[in-house]
Amino acid sequence: MVYWYGRRGGEDFQDINNRINIWSNRGKHEIEDIAESHEAIGYGASFQPGAKLDVPVWRTSIRIILSAKGKDNIDLEDIRKYQIEELGRKDKETCLLELFPLPSPSRNHWIFNQHTRLCFLSNRDTYENFCVEKRINYISNKIREYQPKAVIFYGRRFDNFWRKITKKITNFEFRKPSEDSLEDFFISRNSQTVFVISKFPRALRNEYFHNIGRAIAAKIAEK
Repeated sequence: MVYWYGRRGGEDFQDINNRINIWSNRGKHEIEDIAESHEAIGYGASFQPGAKLDVPVWRTSIRIILSAKGKDNIDLEDIRKYQIEELGRKDKETCLLELFPLPSPSRNHWIFNQHTRLCFLSNRDTYENFCVEKRINYISNKIREYQPKAVIFYGRRFDNFWRKITKKITNFEFRKPSEDSLEDFFISRNSQTVFVISKFPRALRNEYFHNIGRAIAAKIAEK
C-alpha cells in the first residue's frame, strides 16, 4: 500500500538544514526507511517500545491497513506495534510519500524564501506550481511500476491532483463506497490497485478509517 504524509518538520532553517544534510550523508536515497531516517534526525522514539501515537496520518493509516486485513477491535497497542515494526519500513508493505516534499509545519508557514535566491521558492504557491506536475508524474509512475494493492490520497483540497495522478494510470471515476453511503470518502480501482480519496485525518472518528479499510477489502475481493 502507498500512503502520503509523515511527521512534519521545517519549523526553522536549522531543522531544515539538518534534515537535508542527514539525508545527503545517508546516501540521498530516493525513498527512506522511515524508522532509520527518523532515528537519524532525532525522532527515533516514534519507533521504539512505548512509542507515542502522535502523528495523525500514521495512526489513521494503520487503522485503515489493519481494517483492510480484516482485523476487528483495533486498539492502541495494535497500532503501536505496527508503527514500530512495519510502517514505512524497507522490504515491508507500506510506503509514505509527500505530494509536496519540502518540510513545513503548516501551509501558512514558509521560510525558504529567507534562505535562498531560487525563484521557485519565493512563496508556497510558486513552489507548488513549479513542482506539482513533476510530483504527479513521479507518483503515478511509481504506482504503475509497483502496482500496490491500495493507494490512499489524504486531503480533499487536493482532489484535483489526486485525480490527475489516477488518470495517468487508468481511466475511471471515483465513487462513494455505496449509493446510500454517508461516508465522505471516494473509492475506485483498476485491475491491480484500489484508490481512495480521504479527508485529512484531523478530528475524525476512528470508524471513518475502519470503514475505508473495509471498503478497500471489499474492492480487492471484487472479481
